[in-house]
Amino acid sequence: MRQLLTKKKALIAAGLVIVAAILAFSARKQRTTASQYFTAQVESGPLRKVVNATGVVQTVVTVQVGSQISGQVEELYADFNSIVKRGQLLAKLDPRNFQAQVENAQASVAAARARVRSAEADQRTQVANMQSARANLEAARVARDNTAILFQRASELNKSGVASRNDYDNAKANADSAEAKFEQAQATIAQVEAQTNASAAQLEQARAQLQQAEADLARAKLNLEYCNIYSPVDGVVISRNIDVGQTIAASLQSPTLFTIANDLTRMQVNANIDEADIGNISDQADVRFTVDAYPNEGFRGRISEIRLNPQTVQNVVTYSVILGIDNPEMKLKPGMTANITIIVDQRNNVLKVPNASLRYTPPGIQRQEFRAERTPALASETESEEAPRFAQKGEIPPARLAPGQKWDPSQKIKFSAPKRVVQRPGVVFVLDAQEKPQPRKVLLGITDGSATEVISGEIKPGDAIILGDSAQTAQAPAGATAPPFFPGFGGRGGGGGRGRGN
Repeated sequence: MRQLLTKKKALIAAGLVIVAAILAFSARKQRTTASQYFTAQVESGPLRKVVNATGVVQTVVTVQVGSQISGQVEELYADFNSIVKRGQLLAKLDPRNFQAQVENAQASVAAARARVRSAEADQRTQVANMQSARANLEAARVARDNTAILFQRASELNKSGVASRNDYDNAKANADSAEAKFEQAQATIAQVEAQTNASAAQLEQARAQLQQAEADLARAKLNLEYCNIYSPVDGVVISRNIDVGQTIAASLQSPTLFTIANDLTRMQVNANIDEADIGNISDQADVRFTVDAYPNEGFRGRISEIRLNPQTVQNVVTYSVILGIDNPEMKLKPGMTANITIIVDQRNNVLKVPNASLRYTPPGIQRQEFRAERTPALASETESEEAPRFAQKGEIPPARLAPGQKWDPSQKIKFSAPKRVVQRPGVVFVLDAQEKPQPRKVLLGITDGSATEVISGEIKPGDAIILGDSAQTAQAPAGATAPPFFPGFGGRGGGGGRGRGN
């Protein structure tokens, strides 16, 4: 009985193994026969390498018109979108307070002028007194000298007994009196001189007060003129921040009343370019952009400035690139978002393959097996093909020179560096006559994000290269999509591809 049970278990186990093998073979066969390749033909055509960015449309020159005084808005003479000329009246503040200040300053000037005239008259009086005092001093000196001589003579005559004692005493008294008058005249001179100096100081003070009063008057008149707000430039009013009756306080900083764009026919776009792309940008690059207001219309620009100051936001470094724009129809408005495409390099009539073909690897094959280094033959072929395209000695290709422009060695970095292309090897897979995928080594050039230039390699126009297969698509995670259809590339896609060989 135990032997029968053991035999029965062995038969059941063998049956299960056979069923599992049949199911596995069936699934493998179904998976193999159901798989199809998605292919596209290798084509020749133009290819562009671009840098995409966004920016903001701005005016080249924007002037903020403010007020240098505080006051209440009395009149407005400009509004949004008003076209204004330099010196045109835009607004007017209530001038009554400032007019009163002017009148007060005028009165102060008049009073200061009166003080100056009074000081000048006093100065003239003191000058006359000084002249009189000097004359008196001279007369006293003469009288002193004369009486001194007479006294000397009387003294000698008195000693000889010719003159009487009375004559001697009279001569001495006259000499003493003349000496006293001379000393008094000297004191008067000192006093008058001090008064004259004081009068001169008062005159200088009065004149300084007059200058101060005149300066206050000029300031009051200037503040009165500031009641009228004028446009400093020709342009268009793009912003008005005041209304009639509004009080403006300019005590701390000048408030912005109007914003005037100098010229809306010339605009600029400020674009932030990632540091990884800034090395490809030059002022010779072709720039195109669109705005949301005109999604079906393209605009062109030119790089006018690449600013060296970096901007770092969340560890991302960017550089500001300024684009100059002609806006003759004034369709572009300040503040619009520009979707920018900067063409940093382009090719005409080159071999190109979809980027999906460069990412595809058939099941069971390691792509690293085919990432061989450039062979000497491949390198030689590439250099001969690229010689007309790149300047081997750093010189500018003739096509990049403007009419009449001559080669200048100093332009080597400016023109050559941005155009240098990093070449790299790659592998694509094609279907042979037995519908088997075969690897083809290629040397790749520039890419536009969907297709890549083939500089040289083992493919030619018309070859069917593999983009993917249905087996990998079926095994893709939920939400994944099949290889997309590439505009500009022929070939079969989806279920229309070739069946996978057994």
